[in-house]
Amino acid sequence: MAASTRRDEPAPLTEWAGITEPMTVFTNVALGLIAMWLAARLGYASAAEGRLSGFALAGALMATSISAFFGAVAHGADPRTDAEVRRRFWRLALYTTGVIGAATVASVAFFAVRGPARTAVLIVAGLKLLAFWISVTRRPEFRVAAADYGGALAVLFVAAVYIGWRFASPASPWLVGGVLVSLVAGIIQARRIGVHRYFNHNDVYHVIQVIALFLVYRGGALLVDR
Repeated sequence: MAASTRRDEPAPLTEWAGITEPMTVFTNVALGLIAMWLAARLGYASAAEGRLSGFALAGALMATSISAFFGAVAHGADPRTDAEVRRRFWRLALYTTGVIGAATVASVAFFAVRGPARTAVLIVAGLKLLAFWISVTRRPEFRVAAADYGGALAVLFVAAVYIGWRFASPASPWLVGGVLVSLVAGIIQARRIGVHRYFNHNDVYHVIQVIALFLVYRGGALLVDR
């Protein structure tokens, strides 16, 4: 679900109307708007039904939206003339990515476990976020965010498989699918596989992530608190 901003080694810049990487800005904004819409729908439904697991996932979707918007500004700012703006919004996008992971892990605390185990998972989610913010402040690098987000997806994957096996939850295949699609998107971005100079690996990543977001949203709508 994470929205990309840039890699540590920037791709060759394209420019349109004073905006660098215009297609990446466009796909980031599109991703952000879709994530916001899904977050609002899931959050409203979960709040009405009192489902904290779904509400936590809605928080992860909303953080994805905010991160995407920060990423759009970072990509659109010209590093030759607006390097400081690019750097600041890049850091903001990284910090928000940590919230995505923490909210994802927090959702697991409500749909997979209960009692002391739930408390333990929530504590881990909070400590994980704090540790990530400290780490990314010292090293504002994409790989730090990728490792944190990948860990959160691994937790979600295991929890989704568990509720599918233990409770035959209808949410399980949707969540598993969302994690796998997000993994594919991450691999494509990491290998810098693009379609064209004007539709690079970040743009492909954003498009595939929209599919992952919808799958997670559908899974979240079907979750039941334990």
